[in-house]
Amino acid sequence: MYRPQHDRGQEQRVRRSEQGSFYRSMRSALPIVTVVFWVAAAIFVVLLAAPSFVGSFGMDLPLLTGISYLVVVLSSGAIVWIEFRSNPTEDAERGEWTSKMLVYGIVFALTLFVGFYYLPALYFA
Repeated sequence: MYRPQHDRGQEQRVRRSEQGSFYRSMRSALPIVTVVFWVAAAIFVVLLAAPSFVGSFGMDLPLLTGISYLVVVLSSGAIVWIEFRSNPTEDAERGEWTSKMLVYGIVFALTLFVGFYYLPALYFA
């Protein structure tokens, strides 16, 4: 049964003020990590589509594609981790995720799963 907690705001403010400087630096780095994610995702899509439109790019294309892929995986994982740290499950009323946690969590899970197939294919190609 759902029972609302009325004094959660005061309790949450106290808990947030007790957190250290590492947490504050993570929250301040979130916009930068988000921009890095979207730039890397755009570069990754362009590098995947480029050989279809242009003949050959040489041997550097798989390396650049793999690097941009790793940046997408790491930055989406960092965004999800920061969001999980800033919105703990015990603070949520029914354990719900925020929309940002859900989107970047799905992207992280999918890219990590695809990475087990894509990165070895780049390495052994």
